[in-house]
Amino acid sequence: SVKRGQEQYNSSTIQPSSLAPSSLLPKRQCPMIVAACNMASVFLSRSKRVTCMVKPQVYVRCVSTLPLPTHFLSSTSRLERKGCNAQEFLKSRSRRICHGQGNYNNFNGGSTSSKRSFSNPSSWESEYEGLIAQRNKNIIMHPEGHSQHILPGNFVLKKNPKTGAEKKVLLEHALGYFWALKELTLTNNKPILSNETIIPAAEAEKFPTLKELVNLHDEVVDIPDFFTRNNPSKDACAQCTLVAISCKDFGAKLLPSWTEPFEKVLCNGKDADKYEVVRITINEGRIAKLLSPFIVSGTKKNVPEKDHANTLLYYGDAEEMRDILRMHNIYTSFIYLVDGIGRIRWAGSGEGSDEEVKSMIEIAEVLTKPQKRVTRQKQLSGPRVGKKVPRD
Repeated sequence: SVKRGQEQYNSSTIQPSSLAPSSLLPKRQCPMIVAACNMASVFLSRSKRVTCMVKPQVYVRCVSTLPLPTHFLSSTSRLERKGCNAQEFLKSRSRRICHGQGNYNNFNGGSTSSKRSFSNPSSWESEYEGLIAQRNKNIIMHPEGHSQHILPGNFVLKKNPKTGAEKKVLLEHALGYFWALKELTLTNNKPILSNETIIPAAEAEKFPTLKELVNLHDEVVDIPDFFTRNNPSKDACAQCTLVAISCKDFGAKLLPSWTEPFEKVLCNGKDADKYEVVRITINEGRIAKLLSPFIVSGTKKNVPEKDHANTLLYYGDAEEMRDILRMHNIYTSFIYLVDGIGRIRWAGSGEGSDEEVKSMIEIAEVLTKPQKRVTRQKQLSGPRVGKKVPRD
């Protein structure tokens, strides 16, 4: 059978029925020339002959024991119906696989894998575009920070210096494991820049949903419904909530630079019922839920008792919410102003400066001012519509 196979190689025409006995080849298996290009190093010369780097006897044993991928099996059925040049077949097949046009199947006898298929990249592209569209467009990223380059799924685009081609690489592999600490140094703990003006109501986006948060009174709540619980009329100007988020102790120590001036100026004034401060601590990881009793007891010691109802703790994966709010760096703090219907109207991060805190308080006061109703202006001159005009 090997001798007959070599004669077929010289003629460069594949006829699977005459390559090997049926006892050696399983049912609907590819010829040995196709097995060679998968299980050994094969190169094509400029002539019509296909040269292999190992003995043909090896392929007889391999073909009888190992099945082939489904994209080669489907090609064999076409070759059985009509002759095909071996060199052209291998060149076209290798070109399609290198460009990602072949199926992404397991090497298990033709059964398809549960992984995504390269032949249908539109599903992943549409999903990726959807994740990008969910991000808040009004948040301003620091131009010198690494967070502005992060893609959904914690990937970044890395450019090949020789070819100029770009490919997606894991964040830690591209920027290093301590990229977040480096970014804090580059941005002065501010991966997100504070908005200089209020975000217009027409462009404002709603705060993302996060469920099953627990406050220090052991009550389970959901956000953003928790922010609007005292606004049954759903009036955007009825209240303003300062949402202070942290994931680590270093970020929690930066929050008082925002919350204390806000409470002093607005929460203790004549319109104190319109303003509120909500502190959220995100604890990601499997061990965090097991350590929840120690986390709660430690948080109660650091938070005044009057703020226990508005201090929320979350245990679990919050990657989707952090990606929407561009909270990629978990070592700092993030601040958001939310209006009466749960829309984000201002954002900031890090430690608040005097100018940023002053601007934040002014924007919060603007959010609670009732909007002026537009009235029809009376016509100063000219006849009224429908009134009879006397004739001379």
